[in-house]
Amino acid sequence: MKRPQRTALVRMALVLLSATLISACASYGSGVQQALDQVKQGDLKASEASFKKALKPVGNDALLYHLELGIVKHLQGDYSGSNELLSQADRIAEQLETTSVTDTLAVMMSNPRQGPYGGAEFEKMFINYYKAMNYFGIAQNASSRNQRLDALDGARVESRRLIIRLNDLNSRKGTYAEQKDKDEQTFTQLLKIFEKLQGNLIDMDQLQYRDDAMAHYLTGISFEMNGEYDNARISYQKAATSYEQGFVKQFRLDKAMISQAWFDVVRMMRKLGDRNDAKRLAKRKLSQQQRAELQKWDNSAQLIVLEDKGMAPQRREMNLELSANNTLQALEIRPYSVYNNPAQLAWFYVLYADKGILDAVTNYLDANEVGFVFSSFTKTVTLGPLWDSAVGLGLIQAIGSSMRITIPYYEPIAKMGPSDLLIGDDSYRLIKSSNPAQMGLQEQIVNSGFDIQMALARASLKALTAAKVGQVGGEFGGLLATVGKLTAQLTDAAETRNWLLLPSDVRIRRVALEPGVHQLTLDSTLEYGQHQRQQTTVTLESGDIHLWQVRSFADVVPTKDSQVSALIQTGN
Repeated sequence: MKRPQRTALVRMALVLLSATLISACASYGSGVQQALDQVKQGDLKASEASFKKALKPVGNDALLYHLELGIVKHLQGDYSGSNELLSQADRIAEQLETTSVTDTLAVMMSNPRQGPYGGAEFEKMFINYYKAMNYFGIAQNASSRNQRLDALDGARVESRRLIIRLNDLNSRKGTYAEQKDKDEQTFTQLLKIFEKLQGNLIDMDQLQYRDDAMAHYLTGISFEMNGEYDNARISYQKAATSYEQGFVKQFRLDKAMISQAWFDVVRMMRKLGDRNDAKRLAKRKLSQQQRAELQKWDNSAQLIVLEDKGMAPQRREMNLELSANNTLQALEIRPYSVYNNPAQLAWFYVLYADKGILDAVTNYLDANEVGFVFSSFTKTVTLGPLWDSAVGLGLIQAIGSSMRITIPYYEPIAKMGPSDLLIGDDSYRLIKSSNPAQMGLQEQIVNSGFDIQMALARASLKALTAAKVGQVGGEFGGLLATVGKLTAQLTDAAETRNWLLLPSDVRIRRVALEPGVHQLTLDSTLEYGQHQRQQTTVTLESGDIHLWQVRSFADVVPTKDSQVSALIQTGN
């Protein structure tokens, strides 16, 4: 090859590397950030246009297109339009559940972002949640009794679909009660002891999304609005049991939600005429104050305030360095400390870094003199008899001095402050009843082992491919292999997609009110101490159940300095 051709090849390689470096830094969240900011600012028409520009209704991001726009339509008050989008999202998610394993592996081995996004378990649950909320909105805006009844029936249908989803989830993951029985088995306890010796800080089984108490509770509201009091009792009881047995603890919710759900079970029993059973249950599950309030609820109007607070956190990408340790016949993974922030280092340490016995052995074998060189931010993957296979495949040579791999992670979730409902001179604290932000974070933790396995396999395959290209590249084989390896690393990307217009957490409050006109004010404290006040007026008649749906966003995005200051002040 002549010198001009060589120069052109090098120039082309540099251009390619620059382009791939830029593309590698992008994430799903950064791609739709303008649309998210417009939602926060209340410019929903502009947000709709921005989402349509960033996402396509067909292709790999089709599910997210319908999910994000479904929420935008919901916030616009276009409940029918929202349900059309969410119904399509439901169909897409169902179709993707049947995607062949071969197709999935083909995508995962190249770049997970290049395949269709199928949604997390809890995200699919929220499709039915928002469809039910839309039907509640349609019912309250109905101009005739028949329209209202049709809308409430639609909410009931979505509630039944939620029940089907939850039953399927329970059958696959087990209930909280079954998990408790498993935890109590002697052998399981022994295994946990030895897991600690191996350095595992987290029992992944405890973080499985296995039920959704809030979904059960919402179905109870739907059935109660339809006058199906026995079905409502069953759903409220499932919610109460789920909250009590583990849902509150797992997702860091308010314990008051347990007693609220049991309170509603007792109310339904009283409506059904089971006064004696209701009295016995109330004595076991309710406070003296709650028992005194029961009679007040029999004939009064009800106000339910449901607040979706903040936005789901964005899934981000973390770069790791892979190298081969010939002495240990192992692969070693560590963060690029220059580029990694404290949150990334903490994520890596908790989920991946060598700890306990393995850490001690590794450092002992690596030591060149007496004592240890403790490297807390290293993950050692001992290959053992597979080392010879890795050498034979050319993998160890292909890795060379080091190689980049990528994994997804979440930064710590900013805590929300309280929400207070003001009615006249009375103030009522809203109860944290669900926590989608924690659901996403815990799901990522559960999947962390699979994430790093796929990242290793993906990077290794690309490195081997680049090495083979170099072998047939003649005098420029070395250059081609280097360019190929760098290009493969820079084009590698972790899965950073998730449904970002889901709330960070959900709050609820039920209040018994006298019939008449009431001025309502919701004072909500969001992340980093920011406040938002929203008001409305409702006219209630005896026996009414009025649902006030509220979405609260922080008005501005604070600077890093103000975030740190706020966290110090709140002790978070």
